[in-house]
Parts: sequence; structure tokens; C-alpha cells
Amino acid sequence: MKKLLLVMLSVFIICSCAACSSDNVIATDEVLGKLPSKVDLRNYKGKNYVTPVKRQSHGDCWSFSLAGSAETAYLYANNMGVKAGKLNRKVDFSEKYIAWYMYHGITKDDVVKGKVKSSQVGEGFDPTEREGADPKAVFNIGGEFVHYANLFGSGFGPVDEKTTVNGKKPYVYQPTSDDGWGLPLNSGYRSVPQKAFLRNSLVLPYPAKINSKGKYSFNKEGLKAIKSEIYKGHGVSLAICVSHSGFIQENMAVYCDKVVTADHAVIAVGYDDNYPREKFVERDKSGKIIKGSLPPKNGALIMKNSWGIIDSEDDGYFYLSYYDQSICSAMSYEFDSNKSVKHTDINYDQYDLMMTEWYGSSDYKAETKTANVFEAEDNESLFQISYTTALPDTEVSYEIYKDVDETPSSGVLLESGVNRHNFAGYHKIDLSGEYPLKKGDKYSVVLTMKRAADDDSVVYTEVFPYSTEFSGGLSVRGIVNKGESYLYKDGKWTDMSEMKNRLIERAYKQLKNKLGSKDTFTPISLDSKDNFTVDNYPIKAISTPNVN
Repeated sequence: MKKLLLVMLSVFIICSCAACSSDNVIATDEVLGKLPSKVDLRNYKGKNYVTPVKRQSHGDCWSFSLAGSAETAYLYANNMGVKAGKLNRKVDFSEKYIAWYMYHGITKDDVVKGKVKSSQVGEGFDPTEREGADPKAVFNIGGEFVHYANLFGSGFGPVDEKTTVNGKKPYVYQPTSDDGWGLPLNSGYRSVPQKAFLRNSLVLPYPAKINSKGKYSFNKEGLKAIKSEIYKGHGVSLAICVSHSGFIQENMAVYCDKVVTADHAVIAVGYDDNYPREKFVERDKSGKIIKGSLPPKNGALIMKNSWGIIDSEDDGYFYLSYYDQSICSAMSYEFDSNKSVKHTDINYDQYDLMMTEWYGSSDYKAETKTANVFEAEDNESLFQISYTTALPDTEVSYEIYKDVDETPSSGVLLESGVNRHNFAGYHKIDLSGEYPLKKGDKYSVVLTMKRAADDDSVVYTEVFPYSTEFSGGLSVRGIVNKGESYLYKDGKWTDMSEMKNRLIERAYKQLKNKLGSKDTFTPISLDSKDNFTVDNYPIKAISTPNVN
């Protein structure tokens, strides 16, 4: 088992510690008060909300982490637990769908009314060069799953492996199959009807807080945030380092006492405050405790892995010390219950289809707004919006205008509102009413994002997606056309298409700061800003087609 742990590493996950290790606490994204000392979603109030352990065959642990966390959140939202001790096979989200469409950009055959506009053709990753040598290359790219929730937020999945297209089940993960492993790049396969509707995906703080000098300290608020999400029935995706971890086979216990880069993605499905720290101890041949193998206190997260079953069902799980110093990239997901979904036939007006790994931000002292302007493709009724925040403690005011003319804030104001978000991430907002739009109507969603700076002053934040080419032939393209996204600054609106160079410069500096002077994320080249691209503001409008 020790050998297996080291051989089956899922590589290339970057830990964005500076962005995610905040210990701020805010009320809107609820962090619960006193929590039980133990929660296990495999036996939660007598029911099992965790799907069976799966087995990855490539470097796609991140897609298993995303799918597995989403499965648990979906099962809990819909009260689809089974009796504790029995396997829960009520849903099986496709890891193959996630990995494939994350790294294959939009083609002309993906264009479909109500989701993918022709103006976005060519946007996203292009793995053509890499796939020339290996048709399964995208399953070994790895990546940071933190912001991959945009796939679900854009209406692409999650897709159940049982879903049929043309009488077949193309989304089944078949690691031993050499034929038909890929998926067609067209709307018939990419844009299948949604089974689940993402409500929120939250970028959580985590227990391992790393300062600018690379020193570790325990972050109790990060642990509390993760435990709170588990208590609410949400699996939590985490990244850890297994190549430098101590592993005690008889206890299935993992503890890393070093600040190292994460290389594997897993799922937290429970926790135990009283799990003995002695179970993490490693001893030399003489029986003496190896220095650094004893955590400072008791406590462990219960982790679901993606390396299959070895001897028994329990072998697919392990205990991770609260004090593991490699924990990072914590993410939880929340889905609407099937009963609460108002419309299942929905349209997405959106321009941010690059499926980026990162979101950049710029702060301003004066009032600043971002906006997307859309044109209704058919007669429809607007009933939701969504957006992404890049930083915790963000207050978001929204305004929706119809009959927009020269600027996004022109026309008739349909609705406005304010939401406050404890954590960064994807957020979907229900509007107070449904607003009819006719084909060709121009309308806008305008956002004002505010937060407190380090000196407690109020700053306005601009959030934008960015990405960079991976080494080895994986290019990426973001398409920002005139008339789509706008920034309000210094009393005037500016088209985002005129600001790409400034945003690329900003993104380059932010990623450079994340990685520091040492390039710890080997697939990325930071030699030139020419590798970078940015995409439209991550603002979406969600509507349902009018029947009449």
C-alpha cells in the first residue's frame, strides 16, 4: 500500500495559500458555531451519502475529487441517502466528462442557442499538439480544481455516467479501453440536459496557513470552515502532498510535517476531533518514534480517495491529520434540491467559457463596477444571475437593466439587490421576480463588488478570469469581443476588449507572486506574458424559454 501511495501520484495541483488561508469569519456563507466532535457522511443520522470509492487510471485525481464532492452534495440536497453500511449508487457523476471538456475548448459544433454563442468559438484550451502523441493526454494534465466549478456553473454537467446519447453511454470512465476514449466536440455531447444545478461553490480557508516566508501555522478557522461544510452534508475537495507524507498502513493514517507543494486531490467526507495523534506515528527499526511523525494534537479528517479498493471497503479511505502542513485548495459545492428547482429548461447568457483555473482581481479606491451586456436569443424570462468572487469578505450589489443603449447602466432598471459572501467562489442568485425578454432585447447585469482592505478602508474589486499555456503543447485562448463586458471606473464605462493588455499584465504579476521565485508548478511557463490570456467578466444571466 505504501508503494501504491507513492506510485499513483496525481500531479500538478498548485496551492494558492495566500488567497485561501484567510481566517476571516463572515455571516452570509454560514460558518456554524459549536459542531459535533465527529461527523461521518457514510453514517450521518443513520444514512450514507457517499458514493463508492472509484479508481483513477491517469493523473485526473482532480476530476474524481470534483465529481465525488458533487455527488455527496447532490445526494444530501435531495435526501438520497441509503441505510448506513450499504453502498450508495444513486448517482455516478462522470469524471470522464469533466476532464475531457475542461481541456477541450469551444468549437463551431458546440454552438447551441441558449448556452454557447457563436462569438465564443475557439475559446478555451486546445490540446491538439499534445494529443498527437497521446490521445488520452488531457487525463494526465492535472490541474487545480478550485475554480473548475465554472464547468457546472456554465450548465455543463454534472453528467451521470448512465446518461445515453444515440443509444450509448459515452460518459463511462473506462480506463482500460483504448477505443472511443474521447468525447465528440459538439453540443449533442457537451450540452446534454443537466441532472443537477449548482447553487454555490465556495473556496474555503483550510488548516494549513502558510505565511509569505513559507512558515506554517495552524488555522483553526480554516478547519472550522471545512467541518461546517461537512456538517451541512457537503463533501469538501482538498489538495494534499502524498509523496512527502508519513503513511501508517495499519491505521490508514496520513500526516505531512513539511511545507511542500500538493500533488494529489481527495475528498473530505467526515472528521473526528478525537482521532488519536499516536496513530500517525512512524517508528524506525528499533521502535523509536521518527522525528516529525507525531502531530501536535488529536484530530483527523476522514478522506475518500480515488485509488480503488485494495482489501476491503475501508481501504478506499484514510485519516488525514488536522495538522498536515500540505493541505490546501479547499472547495465545497452546494446543489439545488430537485424539488426547489423552478425551471429545468434553462438558458445561459454567458461569455466566460475558457474554463480557467484562476481568477485575478484589481482593487480601486473609487467606485468601480463591472458589467456584461447580453442580447436575448429568443423570447425568455430572466429569473437568476450568477457571478464569481475572487476574494473572501466580498459584498456584491447587482443591478439589472433592460433596453440597454450606449452604456450597461442605461435603460430600465428591473431589479437591484445586495449579497454578502464570506468565501470566494461561484454564487447563483434568485431574482425576486421573472422578467420577460423578447428576442433581440439588450439587457445588462451590473455588479459592484466591495470589501475591506488591510487598512480597513473600503475598496472596489474587479474580478476577471485568466489562464496561461501549459508546457508541452496545450494552448489556451480567451475571447473578449467588443460590446460584451465593461468596466466602470473614474465616472465612465470602458469596453473590456480595450483593456486586455492591462489585465494580462495584472494576471502575470499575480501568478508570479503565487509561485514565488521558484517555479514549483512545472507544466506552466512564466517566461513571457505572451503565454497569458484573459476572458470576459464571470457574470451570467439565467433564463427560461417562454412557452408562448
